[in-house]
Amino acid sequence: MNKIKTLIKKEVLDILRDRKTLIVMVVMPILLYPAIIIGMVLIMSMFAQSQEAKEYTIAYDSQYKAFAEEFAQIYEKNREEINTDLTFLSIDIADKESAVEMFDVWMNITEDEKGIHLTAEYTSTNQDSNYAEIALRDLSDIYREELLTEELFAKGLTEDFLYPVTYEANDSVSVSESAGMNMGGSIGMMLIVTIMLGAFYPAIDATTGEKERGTLETLLTLPVTNFQMIMSKYIAVSIFACVTAILSLLSLGASVIFLLASVSAEVSEEFAAIDIGMFLGWLPILLLVMITAALLITAFCMCFCVFAKSFKEANNYITPVMLLVMFASMVGMVPSIQLDYKTSLIPIVNVSLLMKQVMAQHMDLALAGITIAINFCYSVLIIWILAKMYDSENVLFADGFQSFRLFEKRSEIKKGTVPNTGDVILSIVVLLLLVLYIGTAVSVRSAFVGTIVNQLLILFVPLAVVWYMKSDVKQLFSFQAPNVKHVFGGLILYVGVYALMMIASVLLVQIFPESAQNVEQTFGELSKQPFILIVLVIAVMPAIGEEIFFRGFTYGSLSHKYGAVWGIILSSIIFGAFHMSIVKFIPTGMLGACFAYVAYKSGSIYVGMCLHFINNLLSMIAMEYPEQIQKVLPILMKSEYTTTDIIIIVVVGVVGVAAGVMLLRKDKIDK
Repeated sequence: MNKIKTLIKKEVLDILRDRKTLIVMVVMPILLYPAIIIGMVLIMSMFAQSQEAKEYTIAYDSQYKAFAEEFAQIYEKNREEINTDLTFLSIDIADKESAVEMFDVWMNITEDEKGIHLTAEYTSTNQDSNYAEIALRDLSDIYREELLTEELFAKGLTEDFLYPVTYEANDSVSVSESAGMNMGGSIGMMLIVTIMLGAFYPAIDATTGEKERGTLETLLTLPVTNFQMIMSKYIAVSIFACVTAILSLLSLGASVIFLLASVSAEVSEEFAAIDIGMFLGWLPILLLVMITAALLITAFCMCFCVFAKSFKEANNYITPVMLLVMFASMVGMVPSIQLDYKTSLIPIVNVSLLMKQVMAQHMDLALAGITIAINFCYSVLIIWILAKMYDSENVLFADGFQSFRLFEKRSEIKKGTVPNTGDVILSIVVLLLLVLYIGTAVSVRSAFVGTIVNQLLILFVPLAVVWYMKSDVKQLFSFQAPNVKHVFGGLILYVGVYALMMIASVLLVQIFPESAQNVEQTFGELSKQPFILIVLVIAVMPAIGEEIFFRGFTYGSLSHKYGAVWGIILSSIIFGAFHMSIVKFIPTGMLGACFAYVAYKSGSIYVGMCLHFINNLLSMIAMEYPEQIQKVLPILMKSEYTTTDIIIIVVVGVVGVAAGVMLLRKDKIDK
């Protein structure tokens, strides 16, 4: 701990040398929120007052002067209700175009057997014209009601005659709670972005700055472990991020309290009922929430900055992180998304939603506790990953874009080059963009054709990359004939994994029923096609394309870099996430891990292709012939399991996985 304290002191002094850090950390949080919240309110108030103080001109055709004068009299009687100064100007219709600068709105008056018709010609992009049109609309409503009242009175009727049924809605939410809910998401986003800015510069300085100054090598020669060094850097950067978080929260709170006090005194009694003491009582919890958010954001920033060798390069790396964090924080601005036991598990998103909950004068302490715990656990996990990175000289001293060999000229790439981590990431991003733009555009017209296009894209991207990089296709994709024992072992392992997937799927469907309905709807559209085409598109094409991309290209590249275990884990996570469904993520990831493990042990991708084909074919048969499957394997068609069913399935799963691993254990082929 003494070594860590010494290193922390050194890191803090290094960061404080840069005045930009102090400006972003201290000055910005203190000035930002008063400038945004109070400043914008004052500006809007001044603008509204200036608009109300102006006099607006309503022009009309001089031949309707009699009606216009009557209209003007109605305005004089209801001047206080309209709350806008209007002047009515008579202009000859022939002079309308030449006199257009003299008026804000042209009131076109026509009359027929049905009555008088008013048409306002105005410019919505002109504030004066827009404001005048609103006043004219209110005035015409008042005039219409007066004429209607006179007609009813003449016939011995009252206004109740027009409204035989009345409707009234009483909102249980106060005006202040509604306003807090509306602006709470924006406030959460502002806080998170400010924390991100507070962690941004210190994270770069503590990681990339060491490389740029050439002091990292010296640090590595000191009698300290890499873990002590990275922990000291993380704690130092976290201190600055936490200070930014605390100052931001206090500055924001002071601004909101000032604003509410001003509003409650001048505008509405609803705001006067706000208990400021309630917010102060929540302050310790909010501070913990913001501190854990700062710890998480700091860990994110440092993980990406560690790859850069210059400040400019670190900016390039961290920009996508900032965009991702901003996108996550903007979820709080969506009215339909609230903090619950599901959304509280999503980092960054939970902070934004919690701030919305607080601004609506409501806080669930259990959800706040989950938010704090989840963000802290994610921080610990990311720091552990960061510590592993600092144990790798390839990470610390790599030349930035060296992991992106796709940026090199093809003539300079050696034959047999294996794609690096950056190449895999870039390929996945490109594939996602192609699926998003091309696949989605086709799917809008035909979901079936869109599925075909997506599968072709999945096959095209890895083949294009390995061609450009001159990779050994046979070695990378494991194009080797398997023996019978590997096929049988892979099949047994698949049966065991499939049984465990069934349990996971049922649990996830109960937790996320909406996501399950979306999956069923997608497959329902595809099932309208002839069965032979369904088998070709849903079973054959994914068995080839997805296995080549995920078990060949992705697993082959990652296992070459990080070893078989990490290759299996990472490729299965990517495979599960690629299906873009919460319900399918874990089961699909389990299936991907099974196929990758079989490819690792057998040295052949063909076994995984066969298993992938069988898996998708079973799903299609179950959808096309549910009654027959119900008779043969009724347990596959159940949406809920009894305790006996669960025990049987778990036993089958465990035995199948154990037997499959045993059969595949021998004759291991290292990749």
